[in-house]
Amino acid sequence: MLPLPNLDDKMFEQIVLEARKSIPRLYPEWTDENAHDPGITFIELFAWLTEMQQYYLNRVTHKNELKFLKLLGIQLQDAVSARAEIAFTGVKTELILPKGTKLLAAEQSFETVEDLLLLPTRIDKVIVRSQVEGNDMTSTNDHEGVAFYAFGSDTKVGSRLYIGFDSALPVGKAVSLSVKLFDNYPVKMSLNTSDTESFFTPSAKVSWKFYGAEPNTANPASGWLPLPIIKDETLHLSHSGRVIFKLPVAMKAMTIHPANERGRYWICCTLEEDNYEVYPKIDNIRLNTISVVQQETLSEANLFDSDGKADLILEYSDHLSFYGNITLQTHNGNGNWVDWREVASLTESKANDRHYEWMKEPQSKMTVLAFGDDVHGAIPPAGTRSIRLIAHVLDFAEKRYIGRSNGLPNQQFETHYTNLLKANLQLQVSIRDAASRDVVWQDWYQVADFDQSTSTDRHFVVDAVTGEIFFGNNEKGLIPAFSEEVDNIRWITCQLGGGTRGNVKKHLIQQLISPSSEFQGVKATNMHVASGGKERETIEDAKRRVQKQLHHPYRAITNEDYEHIAKSTPGLRVARVKAIPLFKLGLKDYPIQKAPGQITVVVVPYSEFKKPMPSKGFLNTVRYQLDRHRLITTEIHVIAPEYIKITVHAVVVVEAHLQNEADRIINILNEFIQPLDHYDQYSNHKAGWEFGRSVYKGDIYGEINRIQGIEYVQDLWLSAEGTGIRKEANGDIHIPPHALVYSGDHQIEIRSPLDI
Repeated sequence: MLPLPNLDDKMFEQIVLEARKSIPRLYPEWTDENAHDPGITFIELFAWLTEMQQYYLNRVTHKNELKFLKLLGIQLQDAVSARAEIAFTGVKTELILPKGTKLLAAEQSFETVEDLLLLPTRIDKVIVRSQVEGNDMTSTNDHEGVAFYAFGSDTKVGSRLYIGFDSALPVGKAVSLSVKLFDNYPVKMSLNTSDTESFFTPSAKVSWKFYGAEPNTANPASGWLPLPIIKDETLHLSHSGRVIFKLPVAMKAMTIHPANERGRYWICCTLEEDNYEVYPKIDNIRLNTISVVQQETLSEANLFDSDGKADLILEYSDHLSFYGNITLQTHNGNGNWVDWREVASLTESKANDRHYEWMKEPQSKMTVLAFGDDVHGAIPPAGTRSIRLIAHVLDFAEKRYIGRSNGLPNQQFETHYTNLLKANLQLQVSIRDAASRDVVWQDWYQVADFDQSTSTDRHFVVDAVTGEIFFGNNEKGLIPAFSEEVDNIRWITCQLGGGTRGNVKKHLIQQLISPSSEFQGVKATNMHVASGGKERETIEDAKRRVQKQLHHPYRAITNEDYEHIAKSTPGLRVARVKAIPLFKLGLKDYPIQKAPGQITVVVVPYSEFKKPMPSKGFLNTVRYQLDRHRLITTEIHVIAPEYIKITVHAVVVVEAHLQNEADRIINILNEFIQPLDHYDQYSNHKAGWEFGRSVYKGDIYGEINRIQGIEYVQDLWLSAEGTGIRKEANGDIHIPPHALVYSGDHQIEIRSPLDI
């Protein structure tokens, strides 16, 4: 690091003293150096100014640090909202819970992230059926902290998971089933990204069916029918998530052993292809659950297409548009938006009147917007995303107007909100259309600062800490148009939230806020703590993030880059990785012989099996991850490890009183000769066997001799099974560079010194 010189190295007294000492040399006629002399007063004044100037020159201000971080491509991260999973009970009839429905935990507001169909149905039975037995897991499913295998501990193709309901699920409606998988494994799953589903290849495959009547037959017979899946967030029970499906025909009741006491309505998940690295274990399966995010939406905007035809109808489901106030706009093609007016009926509207009808469907919670036919009411102009529906809470009708522009540079406005979510902020400024003289609205765009803004850019900056909004000066950012009479700056989207205060404990999100009385009696609770809420990043946090990112590879060049990127593949538990440069499978005499421009990456998944083997889907997912980061001239091979079975045969002499030590020696050898990192009986971390590392008899001797009570090893030999091994005359075993070893059935003979 470059040395930082101290520019503030002289204090006021020192500066004055040096100036007074230079007087005889510079101006001998100046003989009065007392404090009352005006010249001395000027010296003291300039000494003070010099001290202040040096003080500020010596400081790196907050603004300077932000600019330095920007040079590194770093901006302070905004506050992040917490998320939680909500379960609803006490549902007596079918209800639609629209997206954006509010729930409270003390003073913290949470909102649902999507629509949810609440059903007066409960999961009555959960049965796991393997090829040899069926087990009732209902009690386990109902209790927190106890997990069960989805397809039994001995998972095989054809194993089934049955979910029985006390009443039939509705036909033709999207039903959401929440599946939470056990996740407390030693190797954590890398976090999913927004595009994980696009390249993630599941290791196994499941199918879903339901028991119902066969449609389109004269005598419909009941049987197992395919269940149409709308969305499978679990990716074939690989992750926690929702399975959303829609029944095509009615369900029929039946009995399934061991739940034979009465008929129930069943869906069935069948394992079709079994290549799970870890058999899925289920914490719980629930109906009537939804994700919520800690935020309060004051105003939101959604865009729709217009075909330019008469009698256009738009439908939208959302809590705010159904229970709040709305404003509707259309795009006029000149970059401006024009407000339309709501009327009770279009029959009184004229051809050019920008009018619409606003209707509500109480059952579906659907907002319906109807437009004219050019006889009674105008037709919205055709275009993609040319209609905007702005919805806001009732008491935000006036507050959404931020103020009026005075036409001067560098205007700033206070919003009186200090927890704005900057990612969800949009505003508009009104102007007079030059041709029609109508009031039209222009979208303005949020930027981090005005550094890249030009004189024509409609940009604004938000300070999320103070809640202030800043505009440009006609050089860096346009000045909003002057308005003398009315406020001409308004929010169209505005959300509050974020921070650690949203990370509430479980069972605290309980208050459901809805203007409708139909939700009375419905109870809500978060079964787990809300998590993920973060405060706005500080400069010190950003500096630490920069230092971490310096060691985070974004482009795969070195072996370590490939290994790091492969291990961070989203959605997978990658236990170990080895990048072998200039190597491909089948190459002889490596590293003497090499494969130019090629690299082989060996991946080991976390598994509870003795020989963890990645599935084809696992390898494809890692390959896709690496392919996005590799150099264009590099050919990548992603393969599974070759496993070599090592069996130790030894005759060990122990102290006379230790005649039952064979099991202890075998356990030590099993820990030593194994592919995965692990913890020994004393909770000490032990690394797994290195890729391609030869098995030397001397290492085995040393491992046994370290055991307390061992006199010496009288005899020892090794046997190996696997592809590509080479055994030396002295008994050492060499394995391929992509191979790992695992323990066989070690044979240990114990002898006493008295027997020799």
